[in-house]
Amino acid sequence: MLHRISTSQQIVRLQLPIALILSLILLISLVPLPVAAQEVSPSPVPTDTPEPPTATPLPPPTFTLPAPTLVPPTPLPTVTPTPLTVAAESGLANVQRDGVLRVGTYFNAYPFAWLNEQGQVAGYEIDVLNAIAIELGVGLEFVQVTHHNARDTLLSGLVDVLAGQQFHTRDGETWFDFTHPYYLNTERMVVLTEAPYVTLQDLAGQPVGVTIGSRSEHALRLWSEQHGVTFDIRFYFSESAALDALAAGEVQGMVGTLDSLRRAGRQGMRLIDEPVLEEYHAMVVRRHDVNLRDVLNRSLQRLKASGRLDEIFSAWFAEDPVNFDVLVPVYERLYEDERALADFPADMPIPAVSVQTRIAQGQPVRVTGIVPAGQETSAYWALMNDFNRALVEEMARRWGATVEYLPNPPENAAALVAGGQADLAVGVSPAWDATLRLEYSLPYLTHGDRLMVPQGSQITTGFADLLGTGWWIGYFADKPGDADLIRKYAEMFNVSRNINDPFAINREADAINTLTVARNVDAIFGDSLRLNGLLRQAGDSAGVKILPTEYGDDRPITFATPYGDADFRNLIDSTLQDMARDGTYQTLWQTYFGLGDPLPILYFAPINPDLPAE
Repeated sequence: MLHRISTSQQIVRLQLPIALILSLILLISLVPLPVAAQEVSPSPVPTDTPEPPTATPLPPPTFTLPAPTLVPPTPLPTVTPTPLTVAAESGLANVQRDGVLRVGTYFNAYPFAWLNEQGQVAGYEIDVLNAIAIELGVGLEFVQVTHHNARDTLLSGLVDVLAGQQFHTRDGETWFDFTHPYYLNTERMVVLTEAPYVTLQDLAGQPVGVTIGSRSEHALRLWSEQHGVTFDIRFYFSESAALDALAAGEVQGMVGTLDSLRRAGRQGMRLIDEPVLEEYHAMVVRRHDVNLRDVLNRSLQRLKASGRLDEIFSAWFAEDPVNFDVLVPVYERLYEDERALADFPADMPIPAVSVQTRIAQGQPVRVTGIVPAGQETSAYWALMNDFNRALVEEMARRWGATVEYLPNPPENAAALVAGGQADLAVGVSPAWDATLRLEYSLPYLTHGDRLMVPQGSQITTGFADLLGTGWWIGYFADKPGDADLIRKYAEMFNVSRNINDPFAINREADAINTLTVARNVDAIFGDSLRLNGLLRQAGDSAGVKILPTEYGDDRPITFATPYGDADFRNLIDSTLQDMARDGTYQTLWQTYFGLGDPLPILYFAPINPDLPAE
């Protein structure tokens, strides 16, 4: 039986037999409430379609790959028909008709989603869903699912979305699509405090305890297979028994889920820093249901940008670190997107032929956004160009594919993909007004707004230093909206009366001279990629520096792929993850970009052990 609980914003109505409620309450009362962990703690586009371009090949980049590892490259998957019947309409259609989002969730996944003593579905992820429902102006209906029926409940259309300890894994991408993740859990190795082990590798051949049949067991076996390291795995019927065995010296390590280990709070034990497996919690929709996914992602981004997501997280995990900049990237024009729920289409878009299929047939990957050698371009694109090209060449190498570069201006790259003239655009800053024409990969770079000042300037942190009066702040004339941002941040830091009207810099090439020689401005406000590009072109003798303070959200840079092409988008993401996993991404970053630290790339586990095997 599937149990449903409806809620209109804050109201939850239970539709369960009384005897079953009492049984559930009794079971829940036996689950220990969380206790503070003691020595086990966490480690700290234009809309016009352009004319078809003329292909001009570019010479490949020259770079040295890192030493070989045991992590295999990303092979091009065997192209087979999608192994499911695609629904005629998005789950969004149900929400638009009924004003209710039907959510399948576990009722026993504390602290993420569970049935509490009052007969209400509660938890961190439930609070996130309630906030999304408020943002969208819809109600929620919770339907109880289990590990064995969750997938079929979603695919059959009985629910619109799955949430509550649902993991984004690669095998799940065959059936589902996923929102941005909003929680990172990890499978971790625990050892005694005085034990000599520092890395997982140090425990090779040692007895390690796991709960039999658990996600932790699957995670340890997966890590062992990927790294060529074997352990003497010992099985126990519960996490508590496995921890007892570690305390008694029967095993040298024990693998468990971090949030559960925190609640166990064992003394005399510590965590190995390296995770055995990372587990990203996300909402799950049916494959190709990009419209419902986009609606949910927009709400998540707004919750992140407003700080509400941090508030919800802190209410449940006050002592835990979280980096929502990595988990929930914020796209351009988030709040300028004023579409209501009814304005989103409710179809299930699928391309006639996936780019992945074309690659498997021996056709080249048509890439746009790369600037040919010797061609002038803005500092913004010049800074990324070699890095973008190196990433594309390495991905194509792993697929056994060839690359066809399209010579159009990089500013038009996303429009070429949207118009069908290109398969892949590089260096794209995702924007909400293009989500019905493009898909976006995981971020591989970020950028944001900064101030550039002369060396020795009194402005050392940012707008807060603009004391006194008469300050001139420059901006690039081709970004007129930056003038309004300058006024906004001046007001935010209470220095509006101290600055003159923003000064427009008409030619990018004149920017540093305007700042240091003509001294028409005291600082230049602009995109960090553009400012760093100008600084790199000018060299160390330029006499300027870029301040570290960032204004607004840190925005992602991604690849753009054809709309609805889940196969190709997933291939891009998987390859990027593998390149980060084996160190190639980091090597290319240092060689061809070299600013700051490489971006953390989310790594989705290959399998979800909570789902039954096929």
